[in-house]
Amino acid sequence: PIPSLPASSSSSSSPSSSFHTTTRSVSSKMSELVASASQALSTLTNNKPVRKWLFATGKAAWILGSSLLVVVVPLVIELDREQQLMEMENQQLGVLTQPAGAQGGAQ
Repeated sequence: PIPSLPASSSSSSSPSSSFHTTTRSVSSKMSELVASASQALSTLTNNKPVRKWLFATGKAAWILGSSLLVVVVPLVIELDREQQLMEMENQQLGVLTQPAGAQGGAQ
């Protein structure tokens, strides 16, 4: 069953006007939320110890990210290459160790 919408308080209002009222209230709530978040961020960044901590955290994140790119990514690529090489060697070894009659019909 499809749930029914709650009845509006005024019987003469159309569904479209109810939609616009809801949209305006959501929009106003969102703008109030953005304004309060902006004010909170401004208050935090004006605080010198907080600004210093944010700068240090950003610097540490940059160093960690750069180090991961320089060290870990080449390591992962090399491990993948080695795994592919081992699979190829195992496949070649399997072909060489098969009996002569089981190689696929070429004699």
